[in-house]
Order: sequence, then structure tokens, then C-alpha cells
Amino acid sequence: MSHSHFGDTSTSRDMRSDLRRIGRTLKHVLAFSPANEVFILRKQISIAVGMDCLSIAHGSRFFNRVRIIDFKTYRTQELSYPSPDTVASTASLYCVQAKLADPQVMLCIPKAWTVIQTTELPAAVREHLPEVVACELDRITPFGPDDAYYDYRILKEAAGKLQIAVAASKKETLDPYIRALAERGLAVKQIDTGLAAVSTCLHYAWREDDLIYLDIGHGTYECGLIQSGVIVSGHAGSFNGSSPDESHLAEVAEQIVPWIEKMEQQDLTPQLMVHSHNGIPYAPLERQLRIPVQALNDANLVLPGVKGETARDDVPHGAVGGILSSLWAKSKAMNLLQSGRAAKTATPLALTVVLVAALLLMGLLTLYLPLHLEGQRVASIDQEIAARKDAIKKFDSLRKEYSGLLDEFNAVEGFRRGKQQTLQIVRELTVILPGSVWLTRVHLSDANVSIEGYATSATDILPRIEASPFFSKVEFTSPTIRDARMNRDRFVIRAELEGVKREEPKGKNGKKQ
Repeated sequence: MSHSHFGDTSTSRDMRSDLRRIGRTLKHVLAFSPANEVFILRKQISIAVGMDCLSIAHGSRFFNRVRIIDFKTYRTQELSYPSPDTVASTASLYCVQAKLADPQVMLCIPKAWTVIQTTELPAAVREHLPEVVACELDRITPFGPDDAYYDYRILKEAAGKLQIAVAASKKETLDPYIRALAERGLAVKQIDTGLAAVSTCLHYAWREDDLIYLDIGHGTYECGLIQSGVIVSGHAGSFNGSSPDESHLAEVAEQIVPWIEKMEQQDLTPQLMVHSHNGIPYAPLERQLRIPVQALNDANLVLPGVKGETARDDVPHGAVGGILSSLWAKSKAMNLLQSGRAAKTATPLALTVVLVAALLLMGLLTLYLPLHLEGQRVASIDQEIAARKDAIKKFDSLRKEYSGLLDEFNAVEGFRRGKQQTLQIVRELTVILPGSVWLTRVHLSDANVSIEGYATSATDILPRIEASPFFSKVEFTSPTIRDARMNRDRFVIRAELEGVKREEPKGKNGKKQ
């Protein structure tokens, strides 16, 4: 079962895709830097090139909060697109008046300069999609990768297929504008179509992801199909220098009908958002298409950071949308300058080095500080011992002296106790023995007493000694002898001292005999 599970191609591909997605998420989290541009004030200028007009707006982002600061529209004399020099000089003058120094520049170009196509590619090429799009660009668009600026966005992935939208524009058309702006100190960082910028503006204001947008001017129009917030198809045309009539609007309707059918096939409700300049009528268009048509009124358009009075009838949606495309984190705008490759953000190595150094320092401190503190504690104890060494010596001397005195006291006390017992026994013998008894020797041991002497009758003194509470087991240790010279009996009596436990002798095996 395990073999069949991992042997399934689609299952393995899905697992690898999930792992790559988790890896990318971890990379973003771990590589996040406190120096991220979200926390840095960023100033942006957007230049939207249109037929007989040039719109410029500038804004800022700080702590991921976008603010549109100002915008302005310049009209040209001829019904044509402004030249590169005109765009550069006008943008430079605007920056001087707005006191902008070194802003990042986004260039919003007309749909007429751009080809927008959708295509499908195998999902297996996802990891190498930039290279695949470059190889397939001449098949998807009329341009080759060396002749065009281009970018793409993935619309959806289903049934092993990637559906992508590709936008491309010829380099020879855009390079003069890029060079002219660079000469004025305005380096172009991002290029996208005006339609894409407007779609970002609509997505920001109303979260509209799927709709058809139509911009009707005096002599021209631009329209585009927006799906998942991305322009997937577009068209631009002119009315031959005149205001549009019903026949002109019928031509526009012919361009929009296929988009309506496509949305209906995808179970989406078709809706048309129309921006009409100076009240140009579009009611015939609604009758022809028979779908809901909403008018894009500048008064209802929510612009970040803009209050009341700036919600005028001349809001340049392309220029304002260009600011949002560059600064809004949820924008799905393209950047044709990247040629399909995502902008690479340099890993903040300096900050990483600082953080690693800080971690190493904390690790070293964690190891060193306990040893250092213990060393200081030991040194403090040594100092305290050294300071009290004399007192300790005096204490040792006093302890030795006390020990010697205690030994002497115990010896004296033992001697006193021994003498006390001897005196008591001698006193007792003096009391109990008659005056005619003459003692020649009294020998005291630990538990016995031996008495030698002369008496008129030795048998008379034995009961007296037995009657004393000090003695017990009184007996003659040798026969009495009658001394004829002294006319007395010579006796030797042995007795045990009452109340004294006698230590019995032990045999060779350690047992008492």
C-alpha cells in the first residue's frame, strides 16, 4: 500500500507542492527582518500616459498604510500620446512642485502599447515558470523575450494545468520614456498597463475581483476583463476624434460580448463598470449588452488618505491605481521590467550577523557568568576566612586549653569519687567493728575489699560485716590462726562491695566463665 501511494504521480506532486509551500512560508518567517520595508517610509510617484493627457499622482506608505497625497492631470494640444520628453519634463516639474526627492517611479502605459493574453501550461513547470514563459513568449504574444518587457500572473491551477495571464510590450516603445525619465533623475522601477492600475484601484475600493471595465474618453476607449483581480484580456480603440455615438458603442459592445460569454461559462455574474469622461453617454451600451452597468463615480471612490474635497470629477484612476499597485501589499499588479522574474529581496545579512553575534554573546555569558559569580563567591569566602584566621587560631587554642582542663577535672573527679568511696568504707568498718579489733591491712579494688587484722574472736566480726549495707558475700579467705604471743585470732576476710557490678573474667574464647 505504501508503494502504491508514493508511486502515484499526482499524489507525489501534490505532496511536493505542499512541502514547497510550507518551506516558502518558513523562509518568509525566518528571513523576516525588523528592517523590512513595511516599517520604512516609502514615497512613490505614478505616471499614467494617456491619449492627449498625462496624469501624475504621488503617495506614501508607512507601517503598511498607504496614503494618496496628491494627483494632477495635464492635457496636451494634439490627439496623441505625449512624447518621452514631454512626460519627463512634466514629471520633473511635478516633483519640484510637490517637493519630492528621489521617489520611486511607476509608469502606467496605454493598453494600445501592450498585448495581454491568457494561456495554459502544465502544472509540472511551476518551479521553472519564468524560464518556460520566456521560451513560450513568442507563441503567446507577437514578441520574443529579447524584444519585449513582459510579466505574468497565475490565475488558477486545476486538473494539472496552470492558467496564466501574460502582458508584454515592445522595448523600443518604452525605452525612450525610461531613458528620458532617468535623465531627469527619475528611475522607473515598475511598468504596468493603465487598465491593470485601474483594476487595482477597484479591488482596493470595493474588493471587485471579476468584472469588465470600460473607460470612455473624448476620442478613445479602453476596456478589459478582470478576473481574480488581474487583467486577462484588453482592447483599445478610437472614435476617429469625435464623441462616441450609438454605432461607436456597438463596436465596443462587440469587444465585450465574448468576455460576457466567458464569465457566464465560469458561472460568474457578468457586470460592467464604466468610467465616462465629462458625461459622455453610455446608455445605448447597456441596452445592447443587457447586463448590469455601473457608473464609476469619482465622488464614490474611496482613496486612502484622501478626504472630501479631493474626491473630484477629474480623479486620474490610472495614476492613483499605479500608486496602489506599487504600495498596497495585496496588489496583483505586474511589473513588465521584471520579465517574469519576481523581485529578489536580499537577505538582511548584516542584521543576521548582528543577531547571531548577540546569540553567541548571550550563550557565552550564560556559560561564563555562573562560573564568574561562583569564583567571586569563593574569593569572598577566602577573604572572610583569612580575616578570621587569627580568631580561629585563638579559638583552637582555647579549645585545646578547655580540653586539657576537662581531662584534669575528670581525673580529679574520678580520684575524688574513688577517695570518697574509700573513706566511706573505712568509716563503716570503724563503726561496725568492736574496739578490740586491730586491722593491719585494708585493700580496696573496683568491686571487692580485703580486710586483714587481729581480733579476740574472728568469728564474732563476720556477722557484723555481713550486716552492713556496704558489703555482701563476706567470707574468710584463709583459716584463722591463733597468735599465742598476742593472744588473738589472725584473720583475712574478703567481701564484695554492695551496689558495684563485678566484671567477670572472660575466657580465651571471649565468653564469661
